Amino acid sequence: MIRDVLARVSVLLIPIMLVGLFGRVLYTPDEPREGSMVVAMAHQADKALPTLAGEPFAEKPPLLYWMGAATVTVFGSTPSAMRLPSLVYWLGAALAIAVLVARTSGPQAGFAAGLVAATSLQLYQVGMWLATDGPLVAGVALSLLGCFTALCAQQRARRQLGYGLFHVGLAIAFFAKGFAGWMVPGFAYLTVVLWERRFRELWSMELWVGALILMALIGAWVAWVAHGVGGVESLKVMFWYNLVGRAVAVDAPGALQYANGHMNSPAKYLLELPVYLLPWTALAVAACRKLPRALQRNDREGTAWRLSVGAVLPATLLLSFAATARGVYYGPPALGFAIMIGLYVGSAGAALDRWDRWAWRLTGWLIASIAVVLGLLAVLVNFAPVDRSVGSMALGVLAAVTLIAVVTLSVRTGKITAACLPTYALAFALTLTGIAGPVYFKFNQWLSLEQLAHRIDASRQDQPLQLIDPDETTLAMASLYLPTALADGARKDAAPWLLWRVPNRGHWGLSRWLQYMGYRASPTAVDSEWVSPVAGMRVLCLFERPGGRALALLGPVQLPLKNAPRCDGARLRVD
Repeated sequence: MIRDVLARVSVLLIPIMLVGLFGRVLYTPDEPREGSMVVAMAHQADKALPTLAGEPFAEKPPLLYWMGAATVTVFGSTPSAMRLPSLVYWLGAALAIAVLVARTSGPQAGFAAGLVAATSLQLYQVGMWLATDGPLVAGVALSLLGCFTALCAQQRARRQLGYGLFHVGLAIAFFAKGFAGWMVPGFAYLTVVLWERRFRELWSMELWVGALILMALIGAWVAWVAHGVGGVESLKVMFWYNLVGRAVAVDAPGALQYANGHMNSPAKYLLELPVYLLPWTALAVAACRKLPRALQRNDREGTAWRLSVGAVLPATLLLSFAATARGVYYGPPALGFAIMIGLYVGSAGAALDRWDRWAWRLTGWLIASIAVVLGLLAVLVNFAPVDRSVGSMALGVLAAVTLIAVVTLSVRTGKITAACLPTYALAFALTLTGIAGPVYFKFNQWLSLEQLAHRIDASRQDQPLQLIDPDETTLAMASLYLPTALADGARKDAAPWLLWRVPNRGHWGLSRWLQYMGYRASPTAVDSEWVSPVAGMRVLCLFERPGGRALALLGPVQLPLKNAPRCDGARLRVD
């Protein structure tokens, strides 16, 4: 049974994952920075911490960078090679949750849980994004499976296996995100133990032997970091400024005041939760309706329901009152909803009341609505007059045809039962491949930092280049694609031309995007507003990346106009 569940989940999810992981360039924010640190890890001598622009980057432990460096070393410094380990994280998380639920409520329930664990909006973003949240979610999922296996085991060997998986998952979660990675599995474990009054578990040999091994591994790595250059300060950044400082305001240097970014409000996660769970939000509501009765059960299924509540409720409350908030922080708690939905599907069968039937019908409409939005976007961008081609129009047609198929599968007028799940799963899989793929294809052309760097490189006429006021994305772009550029603070006399990140560039609105794509006439560009921040230098070229980021190439004021760069793909500044 378990083998069949794993096969069904894998066959459905692998195409989705291949498109999401390997059909994209490095997207901002975060991915360029993470990618540059993966490549740096592959070449640096001290591998205790990743580095950004040659400086230790101590925000997170190094698991993502270790694994990425291994694949980059073999396959080269490409986005696909950097993301290859993410396929393991993403699929591993989905399969772990599928196995947990299948052992309790059967194959259909396991299939549903694995599907939601990989494709609900927030977990889909976490899975495909090159960031530390991918291995974190994989570690949390493995810990939840191990926790459930250990607490429900009837044999000593299975109990030992369960606790072993629990501690391996905790190790992965720690080396992905630090001690914050233990929040969800820790709360889930304690919830079951306290609710079921199994206090002897708290001093069981299997728990503490694994804990001692885990702490020894962490201690060895901490000692490794501490003995490096600036190691003690790096540990303070990781475990105080970046961990505690994201929950409450702490006394930290200006650049390390994490509480000042991504400001939180107590209702933020509750208001955004329906979006995080799309398109399975209605099924999550239907599952929550079953909670009062399900939590009273004294069997394995009751334990699984209590485990899911422990994964969701305490973490949601803690995150709601933290100083900072980002959607990706909710990836681990969202696994609890995947477990709930799987358990609900396993218990629903054909016995659906009126509210259940509405939940299933609404799920189909949500899938169709998402497909319509993405389908219209795919057609709009692939038929854009600005760079329309036979290939892009073919992808636009593919998206339109897929959209018709998805709507046909999702909007059902007949009898609604839990047996609709395979059809809905197929419809959403088509959405995330045949519709999302063409969108990624066009965005890759527009948002590629590699192409932006090549335009800059072609315009600087082999002149030495220095970065001025770079942010993390600019540093990452230079590290990956402009390796000869000098970092800010290097000798200015060695770099007659400068690359300046133009500040205060707002995100584009719909009107600006329509102008860029050629659907609306663009106003005449006015460049007189761009004033060089460096005396004796003037703006030669302005490179605008779609969406709002702009970089300016600065050259000497005395540069003769005939020697000005040709500004490949950029706007020329003429004083």
